[in-house]
Amino acid sequence: MPTMDKIIEFLDESNKIEGVYDADSLKQAEFAWEYLVKQKELTVSVVLKTHKILMLHQNIRPDQKGYFRKEEVRIGWKFGLSYSKIPEAITSWVKDVATSIRVPGKDGKHIKLDHVEYERIHPFIDGNGRTGRMFMNWARIKAGLPILIIKADWPVDPGEQRSYYQWFNN
Repeated sequence: MPTMDKIIEFLDESNKIEGVYDADSLKQAEFAWEYLVKQKELTVSVVLKTHKILMLHQNIRPDQKGYFRKEEVRIGWKFGLSYSKIPEAITSWVKDVATSIRVPGKDGKHIKLDHVEYERIHPFIDGNGRTGRMFMNWARIKAGLPILIIKADWPVDPGEQRSYYQWFNN
């Protein structure tokens, strides 16, 4: 299990990737992580509750906190999955995560691919990156792997030039 210092660093960096720097948002991320890490399995209900806790004080409508989005969104130059398909996609995704925990692949490759798929689905109006990185690290811990602390300019290792965002281009 990672140390609390590592968890706080992970959550703080995850917030910073999204341009979220305030202490209250970090505290809410800690609360969301504390809830998530206690869960034995990832379910649709756990996904929704984690989002609700994380977004409690964020500037989005109450009906968007812990609820799948009901409108189309753009992620950069691409559109997220149609909102009508999100419940089915997330149901399938949580099953994939359960499989990836049992067979994570070398260095957690399957868990990384699950993270990319979650971000492609983009189930919420806001908070997808932060919840997605939480779910990825939850799965890594369940698979016996160390957490990843990802920064906006994060290279996988000093000799590698690919950034976190390049995961989504492949």
